[in-house]
This record gives sequence, structure tokens and C-alpha cells, in this order.
Amino acid sequence: MKKKTRWLLPLLWVAVIFGTVGVTQAMGLWQTSGRDPVVASQLTTADIKGWMTVQQVADGLGIDTAVVLEAVGDPSNTVTASTALKDIEPIVPDFSVVDLRTALDERLSGTASPTDEPT
Repeated sequence: MKKKTRWLLPLLWVAVIFGTVGVTQAMGLWQTSGRDPVVASQLTTADIKGWMTVQQVADGLGIDTAVVLEAVGDPSNTVTASTALKDIEPIVPDFSVVDLRTALDERLSGTASPTDEPT
């Protein structure tokens, strides 16, 4: 009888530890990805991250996806709203998230240069 109870407490502790992690992940309180949720209209250009999609950037900034796609500057039009920013770099050679932040800052503040305006 003593052999069976010797393993009971360690097994109980393992169940408690993994159960706690599982429950908190299911509740959304345990986050391991490092990604912050994108809240519509509360994102600033400084909050733009490479893992975000074009659609998430547009939703977070409260602008149309066409504005973000224009700022990306894809001449081949292969970038879509579901494309992650980190996946744009191989498609558009001169693209960087830092440049996108700057371009969107200019467009949102209304200080875009005349050469940036569509003709």
C-alpha cells in the first residue's frame, strides 16, 4: 500500500502544474508567442511588427488596406491583405518595416511629399 501512495503526491503536483498552464492558456492569460493582440483603432505606427499582416496593420490604424498596400510599394501587386509584413521583404526588395512605419506616419499626418501622391 505504501508504494502506491509514494507516487501519488508527485503525480498530483505534475497534474496541478500542467493543469494550471493549460487552464490559463485556454483563458488567454498565458501567452508564449510574444505577440500582442491588435486592437482596432488603438495601434500606432510604432507598434507595427513584422509578424502582423497588412490587414492587421490597417485595422489597428483604422485605415483602408489600400493605404497600407500603397505604402508597401509592391509594383507586382502580389502582396495581399493577408500577407505578413515579414513575408513582403522577399517580394519587394526595398521593403522594410521601418520604412513602412515612416511612410504610414507621413500619410496619416498628411505630410506625404508630392512625389508620394498617386497621379
